[in-house]
Amino acid sequence: NICEHFNSFAILWTSRVLGGVSTCILFTGFESWMVAEHRKKGFPDGWVADTFGKASFINGLSAIIAGILAQVAADTLGEIGPFQAAIALTALALCFVIFWPENYGSSGNGEDTSMKEAAWKLIRTDRKALMLGSVNALFEGSMYSFVFMWVPTMLGVLKGSSLPTGLVFASMMTCISLGGLLFSPAMLLSFAKAEHLGVACFLVGALALLVPVFFNDVTSVLGAFLVFETCVGIFQPCGGVLRSKVIPDNLQGSVMNMFRIPLNSLVVVGTMLTD
Repeated sequence: NICEHFNSFAILWTSRVLGGVSTCILFTGFESWMVAEHRKKGFPDGWVADTFGKASFINGLSAIIAGILAQVAADTLGEIGPFQAAIALTALALCFVIFWPENYGSSGNGEDTSMKEAAWKLIRTDRKALMLGSVNALFEGSMYSFVFMWVPTMLGVLKGSSLPTGLVFASMMTCISLGGLLFSPAMLLSFAKAEHLGVACFLVGALALLVPVFFNDVTSVLGAFLVFETCVGIFQPCGGVLRSKVIPDNLQGSVMNMFRIPLNSLVVVGTMLTD
């Protein structure tokens, strides 16, 4: 976010590379830490689903608040305002994280190499780990492609009318919170296993993304987008629960980062196909 303040392509490009690295850590490191710490404390495994569900719910609320803060910062400080606000929030997050008890990694390159080899061996030999990682990459790939395409799709449907981007974004984040709320032992998990809920998310999400292909009215397209975001809100904790079952704690971060390579490749190809 600091690099965004410089009028230099090289520095801006570097900021995007760093952003990609931090995104990989964000989507793997914290989850791996939480699952390992949960088991280290001896908490029941049944609480993992509840924790992931609440995390998805709070993530949606945080995104809504962040959207409002970004708009206020942009109105007050200009286009650079949201990035300046992000610097402050990142520093605040560091103040919380720095006090966590943590395993700070291996003392030598040999152990790090053996960890990568173990992760790769698990992918090659464990069919469940391979399928779970592949499914996760495919669904997240569709999610990131959706992030790129929902605005131009809505603008096309509106046929020149203005798009209340902030309101639509807030509605989508509300649906993610709703999905996290639905994924709890007291609600959807009381009727079906996490594995079955994952399949349902994929089916409903795929049908929702088919709607803009065949319909060109605001109500149908926006409704389909909200349904898809609800599926995202359900899948995030669902995927976390499944990963905690299938992938060993000490390999989870390494295994999931390996699957981010095909994930990002899919997003790049999908984005290029829109040109």
